[in-house]
Amino acid sequence: MDHSLEPARGDLRHVELAAAGRSFFEVISELFWKPQRILLYWNWKSAWLSILLRAPIFLAAAAGRGAAAAVSAVLTECFFCALSAGFYGALVQNLRDAEPEWLTVLFLALVVPAVFQVFEFLVHWFRGTPHLKAAAIVSLIVSGISSLFNWYAMRRGALLVGSEGRSFGSDLRRLPGLIVSFIAMLPRWIAAMQKGSAGLLKTRSQKES
Repeated sequence: MDHSLEPARGDLRHVELAAAGRSFFEVISELFWKPQRILLYWNWKSAWLSILLRAPIFLAAAAGRGAAAAVSAVLTECFFCALSAGFYGALVQNLRDAEPEWLTVLFLALVVPAVFQVFEFLVHWFRGTPHLKAAAIVSLIVSGISSLFNWYAMRRGALLVGSEGRSFGSDLRRLPGLIVSFIAMLPRWIAAMQKGSAGLLKTRSQKES
C-alpha cells in the first residue's frame, strides 16, 4: 500500500504528521485532549463531496411530497453535511496513518458514521422529511463507503486541507484513478477487519480464561 504523502510545510507540520506510525488509541487520546485539531482541519473538501453524494438521497425520498418538501429535505441535508462531514473529514485526516490499520478502518467506516447518522436522523425527523427511515439506511451505507474512501484518498495525499493539501481541482482529477484502486482494495480490507476483530476477541477470551 502506497503511504507516500507530500512533505508537510510551515508551523502546522507537527499537527499534520501527528498520526503517522502511531497507535490508534494514542491519536484518539490526543484528539480528546486537544480537540482544536479537529476545528483546525475542518475539511471543506469532504463537506462538498458529502453534499453531492447524500443530498440526492433525501431529494429522491421527498420528491413525491412536492417541491417544498424536496427543497426542505435537500437544504436540511446540505446544512447537516456542511457541519458533520467537514468535522468528520478532519478526524479522518488526523487518523489517516494510525495503527493498527484494521481498527482505524473499523472505527472510521462503522462507529463514527453510525454516531453521525443518529444526529442526521434526528435533524430530518425534526424537519419532517418524508420516507426518512429508507433514506437514513441508504445514507448510512453511503456514509460508510465514502468514509472509507476519504481515508484511502487521504493516505495518498488527496482531499487534504492545511499546508499538505493540494488544490481541489487537482484532487478531483485524481478521483477516477483513486476510485478504481479503492474498489480493488475493498475485499482485502474486509478480510483484514474480520481477521483483526477475530484476533482481538480471541485475545480477550484468553485473558478472561
